[in-house]
Amino acid sequence: LQANLIPGLNLNALGLFPPSSSTVPPHPVGVAPPTPYGPYMQTSDPETVHVFIPAQAVGAIIGKKGQHIKQLSRYAEASIKIAPAESPDTKQRMVIITGLPEAQFKVQGRIHGKLKEENFFGPKEEVKLETHIKVAASAAGRVIGKGGKTVNELQNLSSAEVVVPRDQVPDENDQVVVKIIGHFYASQLAQRKIREILAQVKQQQNSQSQPRRK
Repeated sequence: LQANLIPGLNLNALGLFPPSSSTVPPHPVGVAPPTPYGPYMQTSDPETVHVFIPAQAVGAIIGKKGQHIKQLSRYAEASIKIAPAESPDTKQRMVIITGLPEAQFKVQGRIHGKLKEENFFGPKEEVKLETHIKVAASAAGRVIGKGGKTVNELQNLSSAEVVVPRDQVPDENDQVVVKIIGHFYASQLAQRKIREILAQVKQQQNSQSQPRRK
């Protein structure tokens, strides 16, 4: 991937490209920036992803008087919220991102970049974050696959760790959590592949629920 392929993600902060401006540049209205995953990005439903960051990094993500998070939210056209700390000594805080796949790519990329910029990870250390996606309990089996085949393929393909915790009790919306742990590109690829599986499940369910014509 070239730096100009993904405008505004500050890839230099990931250590991949020479230093350049670290601000989030404006993007021309009505012009969609190029995206690296082609058809995986072309879905119309907003997604909600939970990304866990070091608790001490919250101030850096929010920015002075909330400017950084507001600017990123506007640029990516995503909702970005930071959940309250569960306890005073909590080590991680949950960032709740809601938006289209392209928005997820921009926001998550910027968070990874910001954490590297602000030295929350060492100079030779990859920024690996834990990300949670909620899936319908009925679709969790498809993500795992027979004998864990699909989840193993996902891990091999993306280089991210993908875990569907066993014995989960579905929440009030009958959903369970899929955990993804990895650096930015690994996490993004795993997220897109999981969304693709979920879309296939949804499509099959819709076709089965439609009455057959006589």
